[in-house]
Amino acid sequence: MANIVLKNALLADGLGTFIPDGIVVISGERIEALGSAEQFAGRDFAGYEVIDVGGRLTMPGFLVGHHHLYSALATGLAPAGPTENFVQILENLWWRLDRVLDEESVYYSALVGVIDAVRHGATAIFDHHASMNFVRGSLDVIAGVFSLAGVRGLLCFETSDRSGTDKIEQHIRENIDFYERHKDSPNIRGAFGLHANFTLSDDTLRAVAESKPAQMPIHIHCGEDAHDLNFCRQLGYSGPVERLARFGLLDGNSILAHCIHLDGADYDIIRQVKPIVAANFESNANNRVGRMNRRKIGRYILGTDGITADMILTLRSAYFLNAADGITFEELADSFFAYRREVQERFFPDTASLDVGKYADIVVLDYVPATQLTPENLVGHLIFGVKSARAFITIGNGEILFQDGEVKFCDEEEVRQKAKDVGRKLWERFYG
Repeated sequence: MANIVLKNALLADGLGTFIPDGIVVISGERIEALGSAEQFAGRDFAGYEVIDVGGRLTMPGFLVGHHHLYSALATGLAPAGPTENFVQILENLWWRLDRVLDEESVYYSALVGVIDAVRHGATAIFDHHASMNFVRGSLDVIAGVFSLAGVRGLLCFETSDRSGTDKIEQHIRENIDFYERHKDSPNIRGAFGLHANFTLSDDTLRAVAESKPAQMPIHIHCGEDAHDLNFCRQLGYSGPVERLARFGLLDGNSILAHCIHLDGADYDIIRQVKPIVAANFESNANNRVGRMNRRKIGRYILGTDGITADMILTLRSAYFLNAADGITFEELADSFFAYRREVQERFFPDTASLDVGKYADIVVLDYVPATQLTPENLVGHLIFGVKSARAFITIGNGEILFQDGEVKFCDEEEVRQKAKDVGRKLWERFYG
């Protein structure tokens, strides 16, 4: 493992570290030292790879708080039927896709998606996977891609009744077995994946509650569409969050994606239990399902729901899609920096900040500000200056994953050519 020095870096993590003319010293997997160029004057860096980043903005690697890597080979894929409402979008696109994914297409979807992530400075991903006819071993395939790339992943399989109740035990075992094998890993962890309340019967939720380890968190789409809320009410529950709580599935590490269509009781439980809410503003706009009530939710992290791994673009969209509703830079800073670190370190300790002793998960953005950048206007620079997370260098666990336009852990051109062939076969099965 190489030792690396990044010099002439504008260091900013939104958490207190701000050094305009900074140096980061990486030894092995961790940050050995950091400070101003003046502090390191005269230090001999023999034995280190010294990289002058030319004044570029340098930050902790980004987190994709809710992703679907299995969708990476679906770009340009036309739905096989009408998409007039949310359920039709699922039935005629995403559920049809996840039925025809096999081991090869799961692998290349994950690899193409992770390449996209490191190109945009993402070094941690909370992924929510579905491949209904390739269940057992699917998470190991994805984990292999994460290990190859040097990216951290919280992985789960999407448990759902929609493929028939006879497959539920496979879904449960895939989640639990993967979690048990990786619960002590610093890089790969497992969660219990659930699709959404409206494709999960009471019997299935009861089986999940009885089977999973108590400390194993869930990751679920929650109140994404009104259909989810109405389904829960028809069963006699107040809403999707209250239903999960009734089965003992909710705690402070539960990841609830979307949280748009909720009941008043749901908001009360969120305030009391404080689960992790992952907002996905671009996806919600695309699916025409509404917008999360940020004031009732409180703190949240940003996810993408598979649309992108570009977290600066996602931050920018969060601002513009909520500008009329009074969103502030301070709120976004909490989501993007402080709360994100708090959440990420629950699963991957010693990550998500620029501090001595932390893991060296770092992105050097291809951005040299033309105007003054300060801790107070950092979010404004990200939204209006950086605009998109074009990485110059991405480092994970002290290893350079991407530099000067080149992915370091695989032959990207070879992967893309193979992915085209795999994608063609996948599309044939989709329409077959």
